[in-house]
Amino acid sequence: MKLKIALAVLALAITPVHAGWDEIKDAASKLGEEVGKGSKEAWDSVSDFSKETWDSISEWGEDAYNTAGEWTDASVEKSKEWLDVADAKLDEMLEPETPEEARLALNTMADTALVRLFNEQPSAKLLFDSAYGYAVFDSRKFSLMLHTNQGAGVAVNRKTEKHTYMKMFGAGLAAGFGGKFYQQVIFFEDQQTFDGFVTDGWEATSEVGAVAGTESAELAAKYNGGMAIYQIGEKGLLLDANISGSKYWIDTDLTE
Repeated sequence: MKLKIALAVLALAITPVHAGWDEIKDAASKLGEEVGKGSKEAWDSVSDFSKETWDSISEWGEDAYNTAGEWTDASVEKSKEWLDVADAKLDEMLEPETPEEARLALNTMADTALVRLFNEQPSAKLLFDSAYGYAVFDSRKFSLMLHTNQGAGVAVNRKTEKHTYMKMFGAGLAAGFGGKFYQQVIFFEDQQTFDGFVTDGWEATSEVGAVAGTESAELAAKYNGGMAIYQIGEKGLLLDANISGSKYWIDTDLTE
């Protein structure tokens, strides 16, 4: 019941600042009707709502960002309600037992990380709009058979919507950079950089491993070696972090 109430409040709170608002309201309405059908069906509905909402957000172009669609303080406050619901469900999705559960958890994790990033660094939305693809990783156990110092994530081709599930190894994972967890968001400027990352894997070098999130909009809104990398902890954007030495490779158990 609490979940149903929270989602209903969320649906009413979001302001229709972009096209497709009627569709999102319809999705939220259907979500409320289905909450009582059982926990699995309820979460499937939450996932559908998340996807429809995120699809609408990700369609914002530069014009929308600078005008009606700008990621304002009000946008941040309203998205926090969405994040509260999604984060609560993510806590229940740790240590999945099947590939299907792991893929659902990673997809949902990626949605929450992107919204959290834009809350912390609105200028990152401009890079997302122009990115060929993106990848999101999390230090928590959202995949199968993860070991110490390993994380998991998903890389998404924005042209084809193909999802490639991946693993990550990094020295900072065990400590979580002083918190319960941390997330990495990587934007790829072009197809060559993205395809190389998902096909061949990647090891972060000192030249490219510097994280993008700084207080300088000029520095934050640009690619470095075809990539823009952000790190987010439970308390917000991690500034002056570096992922040098971190390794990324495809998860053949999850990628279809």
